[in-house]
Amino acid sequence: MRRAIIAAFAATATMGTTAYAADIHAKGGSLKDAPVAYDAPAAIWAGLYVGGSAGFGAGDTSGRLKFNKRDEEDYETVERLSFDEGEGGFDFASLFSSDYDVDGAIYGVHVGYNFQRDDLVFGVEFGLNGTDIDGSDSCGFLGLAKCERSLDWYATAVGRLGYAADRTLFYGFGGVAWGEVQTDINVFGHGISGEETHVGWVAGLGIEHAMSDRFSGRVEYSHVDFGEEDHSLGDGLSSEVDLSFDAIKVGASYKITGGHESLEPLK
Repeated sequence: MRRAIIAAFAATATMGTTAYAADIHAKGGSLKDAPVAYDAPAAIWAGLYVGGSAGFGAGDTSGRLKFNKRDEEDYETVERLSFDEGEGGFDFASLFSSDYDVDGAIYGVHVGYNFQRDDLVFGVEFGLNGTDIDGSDSCGFLGLAKCERSLDWYATAVGRLGYAADRTLFYGFGGVAWGEVQTDINVFGHGISGEETHVGWVAGLGIEHAMSDRFSGRVEYSHVDFGEEDHSLGDGLSSEVDLSFDAIKVGASYKITGGHESLEPLK
């Protein structure tokens, strides 16, 4: 019975192939003109996605103590103590300048949206990160003070541009970064502190691989520069602070929407 079924199936398939070939020949074509089955891309990157990441950052920070003018009566004193070296003043603030390394863990979440046109992938992404990035060093006259700097959190808003090689995406990104930076100075057991939101920039490169139609993993490098901001320390004092670091992060994303069609091919 089984042999009869197999023989019938083979005969049907042969008849179908012969009829299809005869139809092509009747239209003036040949088997090589038959349409080729379309092989859809293994991964479509377009769509809305969310994810998380963790990594490590290392960089440096510096600070310069400043004596702020509070009113006109303080003006000469401020100039003499901190900035008016040209008229015999002494730059007392330079004794409390600091420059040291910072490092620590980074952990965060991100959300983004990609568009795809052929192998070109572009989109936007927003990230929010908590960090343990901090550092400290002796500072001030004869190193009698201790200066400490920490980055509590930072956020990014970037544009992304990449090339999709099947299930692997090579991309670059750049945009705005902002974060909360804390300054602490301890002199003979007396501490002063201040914090400020810094706004700067971020840029980097990454590789992302789609493990399925929804899940992907990534590794990326970024450089974050927060520029300079004045941290108010009270009592007419402030510190001119800058902070920058390099970060390596690994992460994963889950695609919520999209992934069925890409944009029209480029002409």
